Amino acid sequence: MCEASRDVHSGREHERRLRLAPTTHAAAKARSFVRHTLGSWTLPDNLVADVVLAASELVTNAVEHGNGAIVVELRLDGDRMRLRVADEDASPPVLRPMDARSARGRGLALVHATASAWGHDLTAAGKWVWAEFELSR
Repeated sequence: MCEASRDVHSGREHERRLRLAPTTHAAAKARSFVRHTLGSWTLPDNLVADVVLAASELVTNAVEHGNGAIVVELRLDGDRMRLRVADEDASPPVLRPMDARSARGRGLALVHATASAWGHDLTAAGKWVWAEFELSR
């Protein structure tokens, strides 16, 4: 399941990746991967919960609006935790205003609310949507 796993021992830098098929089980697999990885890096529970939520939302968006395989990447570098989710569709993510009457469309609003920063990067193969979290929160 893990495409690549690397622990770099220069201070507090770690990186892990998981490749997923775009199925209805992808978000659950991503949540488990994030929870297990961040737990092994002994990060605070509140940070883990926020990153798990963001990963779930970004992977769900990749399944519903993206294309092709999905890659989840976690990178801990100093006082920052970076989550990235890739898919093979170059359409940028769209943050919509939350509608209290709608049961859908809250994913990026939740990422926006929990992350220190978020955005996307287009690539030749599609896009990465990322969210950063400060460890000192």
